[in-house]
Amino acid sequence: MRRLFSILAAISIVMVLIAGLGAFLISKTIVAQAKVDAVSSAAKGVALTLSEQVNLLNSMLDKMANDPDVVNAVAQNNPDLMANAAKKLESHFPGILSMKFLLPENKDPSKNINVALSFADLDMARQAFNGDQKTAIQGDGAERHLAIARRIVQNNAVVGVVLVGLKYDFVERILSATALEKGYIELRQGKLVLASSAKKSDQTEIDNDPIAVPNTNWAIYYDNSSATSFIESSLIISIVLIPALMVALGFVIGYRKFSELLGQDLAWLIKAFKDIMTEKPLADYPVKLNEISVIIPTLAQFKRVIEDKSFEI
Repeated sequence: MRRLFSILAAISIVMVLIAGLGAFLISKTIVAQAKVDAVSSAAKGVALTLSEQVNLLNSMLDKMANDPDVVNAVAQNNPDLMANAAKKLESHFPGILSMKFLLPENKDPSKNINVALSFADLDMARQAFNGDQKTAIQGDGAERHLAIARRIVQNNAVVGVVLVGLKYDFVERILSATALEKGYIELRQGKLVLASSAKKSDQTEIDNDPIAVPNTNWAIYYDNSSATSFIESSLIISIVLIPALMVALGFVIGYRKFSELLGQDLAWLIKAFKDIMTEKPLADYPVKLNEISVIIPTLAQFKRVIEDKSFEI
């Protein structure tokens, strides 16, 4: 009987473990995907916030480029008027570092111009004569800034370009404010990392598809390479092992209870057998198992048949 119970218990535990292992793998996959989705959603939110901030700056510069004083100063190519217009615009533009006006004769790359601009800023300004350029980070080190260039139009003719250099600390603020329990988000312009939400845990290359920030040359890269935490793993393993342990405990308790009942019933069965053999009147034998209770009347009937003198074998 013990062997039978052991076999049944082993089969049941194996079945529970197989089912639990399947649930564990599925749960682990779902949890991992949920983490990736959470980081992806956060990255999309960062991209949207950055895009809205850049669009706000672009809209402000568009309005300034259409200001009558600016258009008139650039169209007349009057240095004093352009200086006054620049001061006026700088007072209304938050985080501005510099503002330059370029005239149509400055767009020829073969000509040197007397404007203090980096090569990247100058190239952006010249390209702006042909159309609005995407906002970008320009310069190196302490000279790094956010550059925006917009055309100045009078009577449907481009009379100049206004180029502004701005602080871009809002980028760091937006990424720092991104609440991530786990995961990593960074903003890149090409291969240049502009800001990140946290310190990267390893040096492996991020292989997720980047999220482009509209109206810029920026892209959001995100990753969630963190492994399942010890608490999460312990919880999932417990969910698998606890049912198996409960099954094993149930079989142990069942085996002991059944052994106890069977032992008591066998004792009553032996007593009934002795009473039958010694021709004592049958008493009440409180057996618990139905399978044992039917044996006592059967033995009594069998004894009567044997004692019947008319019975012939």
